[in-house]
Parts: sequence; structure tokens; C-alpha cells
Amino acid sequence: MSTKTKLIKIGIPVALIVIGLVIMKALVSSHPSAVKEAKIDPGILVEILKAEKQEATMTVKGTGTVKAAREISVIPQVSGEVVYTAPGLDVGGFFEKGTVLFRIEDTDYRLALEQAQSLKANAEYELAKIEGQAEIARNEWEEINKGNETIPNPLVLYEPQLKNAKAALASASAKVDQAKLDLSRAEIKAPFNTRIRSESIEIGQYVKSGNSVAVLAGSDTAETAVSLTTDQLRWLDIPRHGEKQNGANALLNLSIGGTIYKWSGHVVRSTGEVDQKSRMMQVIVEIKDPYGLKEKGYPGPALAAGSFVEVVIQGKKQKDVFVIPRTAFRDNSTVWTLDKDNMLHIKEVKTLRLERDRVIISEGIDNGDMIVLTNLSGAANGMKLRTRK
Repeated sequence: MSTKTKLIKIGIPVALIVIGLVIMKALVSSHPSAVKEAKIDPGILVEILKAEKQEATMTVKGTGTVKAAREISVIPQVSGEVVYTAPGLDVGGFFEKGTVLFRIEDTDYRLALEQAQSLKANAEYELAKIEGQAEIARNEWEEINKGNETIPNPLVLYEPQLKNAKAALASASAKVDQAKLDLSRAEIKAPFNTRIRSESIEIGQYVKSGNSVAVLAGSDTAETAVSLTTDQLRWLDIPRHGEKQNGANALLNLSIGGTIYKWSGHVVRSTGEVDQKSRMMQVIVEIKDPYGLKEKGYPGPALAAGSFVEVVIQGKKQKDVFVIPRTAFRDNSTVWTLDKDNMLHIKEVKTLRLERDRVIISEGIDNGDMIVLTNLSGAANGMKLRTRK
């Protein structure tokens, strides 16, 4: 290989390398140099709530099962064959107060009444006859014994006979009253507006006095027993024994097919006894017209006995308190606030009541404080925060 050829093979690569280095140097020198800047921490984005003093109504929540406020067993006081039953006398039927539910064959009781009335008439006759005889005897004795201070014999004046006749009349009158009472008892009426809970009555059936044939539940009112702690009870107005005014208002919620239906009620009493196992006491909430029978065109379902409901009871009112969401209440009875420098400040607070969705605070925060609602990991005093503008 000639010297010229060697120079060409070596020179071209070297020239290319040199040219590349020159271009690279030119590019580097033309690129602007990076300027170092201090990084500013904008703070963690949070949601806040302005604290304001207000009047808060304490609420107490519980659950209970609905039942009729009144319930009785129908026990005939006379025996006999059933000859009539009211239309609709079946389980679930509704009847107004005074409606005849069924009748017992009353021929024997009518005859007994007629016999008793006959005996009473005879006793009245005997009394009238003896009263006449007594009056004649007294007049004769006084005529014969004028000026005589002798005390007459009671038998002469028919006094024992009068007492016996009056006693006989009283006995006969009592038998008439008893016969009338037995006759009236052959017709069984609804003692109050009622719903038939159970029955075993058919025409032709022989019923015996003293045996239960039906159970009636009142339809005007229902009630539910709600178990509460002593701390919950202290916020409620519960009528004492003998007081007629209603207690705390209550709202009953019943979920049916994903829809919540509501009924209004009020506390009427407490059981007055703390359960030894649960350490809770029951309050009784009363609901008027649970079946909607008195309201024309009632659109909703019935609050049937046996329904399981949530009960929200309105308690006493507290003034000058702060109400915050339960999620803003932190561990160790603290809340997080945002100060004027956008720094996190942890405050200890005194609570009046912890509820499911809110906390009622009496001390520890000031009017106008910005309460931090957002949960933060590793929260500490002085942490930089920011809010949406």
C-alpha cells in the first residue's frame, strides 16, 4: 500500500473526529446555563370550616320494634253458641270502637231475665202488702194504747216482716240486674278502635266463659321501646309519673325497598329501670295513627306492629356551642385549626356530646377559628397548609 493511500485512510477519520468536537463545543457554549432557585413549599391543600357559635339541639338515636300501645284478650263472660260474627272478623281486620264483633245465642239469658223480673214483681207485691198491714197494725195499736207509754212489740207492728220483704225485693232486683248484665254480655263489642291480631270464632261454635277467643290490638296508637344509656337520657325531656304533657319529640325512620318513610312521635314515659346486663334504660315513644286510618288519602305504608325502626329523639337545646362534623374531631379530644399564617395548630377541646355525624363543643375553640376538615398524615403544630382560592 502506498504512502498516499495510508494518509487518506488515517486522515479522514481524524478529520471527522475533529469536526465533531468543534461542533459539540459550539453547541455547549451556545446553551444557556441553568440558574439555581430556592424551592418554595406551598403547603398541603386542605378544606376548612369556619367555627361559629350557635344554638344546638341534642339528638339521641336508637332503634326499636313497633307494637300496639293497647292489647287485650277477648274472654266471653257467658257461654253459648255463636250466632253472628261481624263481616271482616279475620286476622288483620279493623273495627271502630263499639262495633259488635260477635253475638252468643241469648234465648236462655232472655228467659232468665223474664223470670227474674217476675220474681221482682212478686217481691214488690209482698212488700206493698206488708207495708199496708204494718200501717193498719200501728194505727190499731195507737188507738188501743192511747196515753200508754208501753213500747209495742216489733212483731205487732210488722217490723221484721217489713225488713224481710225489703230484703227479698233487693235480692230480686239484684237478680234482674244480673240477668240484664248476662244478656248484654252475649253481645261482644270492640272496646276501642282495634285491629284483630288473632281470633278463633266461627258461627255455630260453642264458646265457654273464661276462655280466650281473640286478641285485639289498638289501632289509634303504637309505641316502641328504645334502649338508651344514662348519658343519652340526661339530654331528654321524659314525663314523670302523673304528668300529662308530652316529652321529647321523636322521628321514626322505616326503610322499605330502599325508601325511607318517616313518622312523628314523642316520648311518653320511661320504664324506670336499668337493665342489669346492658346497663341501659328504655324510653317509650308513642306514635299516633300508625296505620293512617284517620288521614284521608294517606299515601304511605302502615307502620305495622313488628316493624324495626330507627328512632331519632330531639333533646334539650344548648346555647353558645360549636358544632363540627365528626370527621373533624381528632384523637385525644383535639381539633386542627388553620392560623393566620396558614400553619396547622392543634387545640384541645371540651365536648358536650359526641354524635354519629357531629360533635358539639363547649370550650377550646374560638368564634371564627378555621377548622381543618381534611385528614392529614403526620399532622403536627406548624405544618404548612393552604386552601383553595
